[in-house]
Amino acid sequence: MTVDQIVGGAIWIQLMILLAALVFAVFEGILWLSGNRRHFLTRRRLGVATIACLSTLPFIMPYLSKTSYAASVNATDVIVAQVLKGNIGISAIEMNNLFQIKARVMEQLTTGRTLVAQLVIAAFLSALILRLGYILLNLWRVRRSIYQGRVLHRSRRMKLIMSPHITVPFSTRGLWYYYIVIPQGFGGDRKAMQMSLGHEMQHIRQGDVDAEVLLSFLSPLVVLNPGFWFLSSRLRKLGELACDRAYLARSGFDAHGYSLRLLSIARQSLATRAQPTALGVPLVGRSIPFIGRRSILKERILEIAHDQEDPKRETIWFAFALSVFMAAGVLFGAAALAEPPEWSHDRIMLSTVANLDRLNELNTLAQRSW
Repeated sequence: MTVDQIVGGAIWIQLMILLAALVFAVFEGILWLSGNRRHFLTRRRLGVATIACLSTLPFIMPYLSKTSYAASVNATDVIVAQVLKGNIGISAIEMNNLFQIKARVMEQLTTGRTLVAQLVIAAFLSALILRLGYILLNLWRVRRSIYQGRVLHRSRRMKLIMSPHITVPFSTRGLWYYYIVIPQGFGGDRKAMQMSLGHEMQHIRQGDVDAEVLLSFLSPLVVLNPGFWFLSSRLRKLGELACDRAYLARSGFDAHGYSLRLLSIARQSLATRAQPTALGVPLVGRSIPFIGRRSILKERILEIAHDQEDPKRETIWFAFALSVFMAAGVLFGAAALAEPPEWSHDRIMLSTVANLDRLNELNTLAQRSW
């Protein structure tokens, strides 16, 4: 594999993440406008379907790009056809120059000859190293909380740990076991233990823990991609809202007492710096950039109160149908943005017209010089 292929693949992955985030935002907007804003589990399933679709694109696209369907929706060929028909007011030479921009950008990034390319590479590597260090620090914190804690209960796939190093319960996972880690201060509070265990078990059932660990390990590679942070923040927020609703419906826990305990535990979390902030799902949720934890807690408590007055019921079939349509949208966008495996007839015609225009310009200049 050449350097050009590695850089090109990295850029393509970043563009696909942005595309998937855009498609997900469109479907979220449709749910908002149709009065289904409070379908948190459905919206979360859409987010998971987006991540799943992204993970399969590298395996699907080599086959999809060779089909006649991909050729018919390819954005490059569609634009070229419109230029040749005169529907877009741009000359063949200018259009050809636009197509060469990508090749020049790729050359600059792979060689690092220009100052701009060097700054871009330096920014990416710096962000990757800083994020990787952050993940490793949190991996150490998680391991310390687990292995220096006391095992209260063990089942076939789950361990309940009481740790002296944390103030907020969280759940995480290893290669085989799921771990629910509870602060040592909860030892004499049966209600707090019950609430923490039930809440974190619900996160495990929903797949929030698997998603959080996967996103944490992938984050260094896409740390500068706003689409990734949009998708991950939406997944975390919707996971918390769906978890609150499912847990209260399952356990019959008092909603008012549940909300007060959330606020109390959130206040305790401010007093420690040893609490893991990645690779796990804490009881009070993660702090979201530019929003913070306080506003998310406020929204969770307001939604809990709203659910008591107007409970929502969601069906898995509705989420499944939306997920299929959204996956089709992501695949359509990926096929439209993919580079054609070979030049189409219109692209060859555009190149020919551009060469003829250049020859005409040269002949015109030659005649004037005489």
